[in-house]
Amino acid sequence: MQGLILGRVVKVPSGHLYRVVGTPVSIPCNVSDYQGPAEQNFDWSVTRANEHFRIVSTLEPEFSDAEYKEKIQKKEIWVERLSDNSVELHFESVQFEDDGRYQCQTPSTDENSSGNYDDSVFLQVIPDGLTVSPRRSRSAKPASYMEGKSLELQCVARTTSSVSTRVSVTWQLKVNGSKSRDILSFTEDSWIQPGGLYKNRYQSGDVRMGIETNGIFKLIITSLRPEDDGVYSCVAAEWVKEDGSKWKQIQEKNTDIAVIEVQQLAQTLNVSTIGQKLTLNKGDEIDLICNVTGVEDTQTVEVSWYFSTSAAKHPPSDKVLVSLNRAAVVSDTVFVTLSKISSSEYRLRVRQIDETDSGYYYCIASIWVPYTSEIWHKAAEGTSSPIGVIVGILDPTYTVQLNSIKVPSSTGESAELECRVLDLQNADDAKLTVAWYVSPKQLNGTPEVTVPIATMDQDWTLQLFDEYIERAEKGELIFMKTELHTFKFQMQQALASDRGKYFCNVTAQVKQRGNTWLKKQEVSSIAIDIDWKTEDPSLSITAIEEKPVSTRGNTFEMICSVSAEHVEVPHYSVAIAMNEPAFTDARYSKKLISLTRDSVVKLERWDDKDRSEDVVLEKVGDDEFRFRLYRTQFSDEGSYYCIVQAWAPDTNGQWSEIVANSSNTVAVAFKTAAPRFNVTLQSEKPHVFQGETVEMNCTVDLSDVPNNSDVLYEVEWFVTQQFSNDTSQRPLLSIDQRSVVTHLKANTDISVERISMHEFSLRLHCSEKTVAGDYLCKVTPWVKSETGTWQKMPPQHSDSLSVRVDVSVLDSFKMPLIYGIGIAILIGFLTCAIGYCSSRYCCGERTAQRYEQHKLISMATD
Repeated sequence: MQGLILGRVVKVPSGHLYRVVGTPVSIPCNVSDYQGPAEQNFDWSVTRANEHFRIVSTLEPEFSDAEYKEKIQKKEIWVERLSDNSVELHFESVQFEDDGRYQCQTPSTDENSSGNYDDSVFLQVIPDGLTVSPRRSRSAKPASYMEGKSLELQCVARTTSSVSTRVSVTWQLKVNGSKSRDILSFTEDSWIQPGGLYKNRYQSGDVRMGIETNGIFKLIITSLRPEDDGVYSCVAAEWVKEDGSKWKQIQEKNTDIAVIEVQQLAQTLNVSTIGQKLTLNKGDEIDLICNVTGVEDTQTVEVSWYFSTSAAKHPPSDKVLVSLNRAAVVSDTVFVTLSKISSSEYRLRVRQIDETDSGYYYCIASIWVPYTSEIWHKAAEGTSSPIGVIVGILDPTYTVQLNSIKVPSSTGESAELECRVLDLQNADDAKLTVAWYVSPKQLNGTPEVTVPIATMDQDWTLQLFDEYIERAEKGELIFMKTELHTFKFQMQQALASDRGKYFCNVTAQVKQRGNTWLKKQEVSSIAIDIDWKTEDPSLSITAIEEKPVSTRGNTFEMICSVSAEHVEVPHYSVAIAMNEPAFTDARYSKKLISLTRDSVVKLERWDDKDRSEDVVLEKVGDDEFRFRLYRTQFSDEGSYYCIVQAWAPDTNGQWSEIVANSSNTVAVAFKTAAPRFNVTLQSEKPHVFQGETVEMNCTVDLSDVPNNSDVLYEVEWFVTQQFSNDTSQRPLLSIDQRSVVTHLKANTDISVERISMHEFSLRLHCSEKTVAGDYLCKVTPWVKSETGTWQKMPPQHSDSLSVRVDVSVLDSFKMPLIYGIGIAILIGFLTCAIGYCSSRYCCGERTAQRYEQHKLISMATD
């Protein structure tokens, strides 16, 4: 069956083409579904006043009539090839005499003539009736506006076209001779469309367009910004409908409306303080004035006073004393107030000053401009010069002396230091706080670090730092104030880590306004070096493989030898750890067995309960331990190493860890890899009716073992029931490697059978709805090693098998019918029995009496 063959299609725009006189015009033409060469030729001609004229051709240079040859030579009319199958006829400036029907024709290159080879469109030239001008005729002179003020511009755009057209208007802004950018547009579809940079401002109402009768278009900007500076122009375009529903722009005109200069508030704002450096006494009042000029009364001002201890101004880090926000709300306090005393003056007052008020004061004023009713913009900000204020008062003076009451000569002895404050003056209102520091002894070349130990504040509250909290809670560290200006620090048992340089730091605190404390003086003592000769403990551990293992089933034996230095009478605790072959990082290792310092053996993470006797750890010497692993299996492959901890009793008789270390690793790897196997669970009929038997087969594929007699299987069955809130896998039954069946769930309707060496069958008899669920089997192979022992391999699970039990309609009615018929028969039988008894015993007595009254006379008597 042949498909539909389409012929050549030549196409130009449909309908009338309306164009304005004096504007450039282009008429497109394209051809499709043609045969022959890819590049096609086009002939253009026109018909007007019943006369036909040839204009131009892409094939024949002499195609044009005499009337058009001169226009084509002057490039007033030309044809442009857009692609192999499309061209455009161009008019540089169309005139009224160009009215007519223009025909586009393509010479045939097809094997068979089919389709159309030409198409035509009528071009009508209309007069220019579009005008665009400012509302009031005047030149666009520069106009200056203050930042934040509103702006309104007007433009008049009309058309007197003889055909149905529409006018679109676009407001544009050109900044410093750059390319004009669109602000707002009234489109040909009567929509208001904002430019890319003005979407947010249009949505917030800051920029909008007003449209009035007689073609008046207004541009309204609520709050001018610095980026609004530039030349504003109005662009009007005339549109006509083509191709039935599409609007086509046929001309465009523009005119400059205004040149706007936006004066930034930052250039006019001036912030200063009135006054010079002040010298005051404690308890006096600070009175300063911030003067803000260059701001109109209608603008919103925000003022803040700052305090700094240096002449440099750092507003982000300096202290804010008081502020007046743009809503005229003041955040003052009882002692610090801010008030506006005139249109440009803001007064700061600080009452009951003390020495903490000595420093530099300056103010910051910000001008805020409302972009919308909800969005405010900080247009300008100014900072005044600082004014210095000195509050006269004498600081406390004193010296600090540190004495060593007792210095230890070895680890475990006590130490006592005394910190005394001497020559204390001008401290009638001051309280002393003490802080204890130590610079621990470092190895050669290591930079010295100062570590805080504890502080005691003016209220005698003790604060301990992390490293010393536990020792202080045990009573090993004691801090006390024995006299008014004397502080003591005691260590009951000095450790090797306590060696270093100790010093105390005493601070004089003075109570300030608002019940706060101010640090007035801080003096440190000369450091005292507490040191004694000692050596750091260390452990050296070596793991040696006594019996290498190359085949499974053999015994792996490893000896751990420990050598300790600078540890007096050590007691060791040992643990054996193992990394599986896939993991080399110590984070993934697991401890198998451990031996405490009291020689108590404990299984750690030994998962195989059936082989609890196969792992042994024992002490064979004071510094030597032996680890044995009997009947090695594939799961035992990995790297083994020893972890040893050295313990020693302290002065209180408590055991503490002195040092710990790990040995090198010893690898256990068999020459032959563990056999691989797959487990599948299948059923020919997993969906059955109630009462039928479900049979599923668990098949093991263990191809790496050549002799089937060298492998046994331990199979377990699990189910996840559908009609149960418990979604976990529940065990059903298992059959071990010796073919012993164990019912893990009390159910006599389940049986299991070993069909072949590698296949096991599970049957669910007289299935009910509760049987439905997801079933799986877990298989654990037992492989016979070269030594004749059976070794357990890692288990493998099958994919789950979904079993569904449906109910038969006939079976659902069978039992109710049987019960109903049986009850009906029983009731009928009882009814007959009751009726028979009633007629036999009740009615029989009345009949006997009737016979006695009417008995016959014997014939002998007659």
